[in-house]
Amino acid sequence: MTPNAQLSTARPEKMSRSAAPPDISPEIEHSWFEFDRIAVLRQLDELTGAIDTNAKELGMVAAEGVFDKSLSVELLRASRSLQTIAKDIGALRGQVTRAHGYPKAIRKLTCRRP
Repeated sequence: MTPNAQLSTARPEKMSRSAAPPDISPEIEHSWFEFDRIAVLRQLDELTGAIDTNAKELGMVAAEGVFDKSLSVELLRASRSLQTIAKDIGALRGQVTRAHGYPKAIRKLTCRRP
């Protein structure tokens, strides 16, 4: 990939003022939501796993005393901070799991009539 490459976005053709966006059935909307939810859950799981693994490794390095005491203390502090972040992401994962659908504002945008 070249550093000067530019991304272009596709623009939808303009709809005439009389044309309205199609209504989206609740079943289709639900399947879209489930697709989005699964993608977010997968990302959160991968992130939590990576953070947790690296937090444990930092903790082990700190415990081994590979570096001087002050640096080992900082590594242990970083390890604990990362473990806290992983727990917070776990709580966020729970919220995503319990979510039931798109917010009403998004529904209005996708089903709005001119």
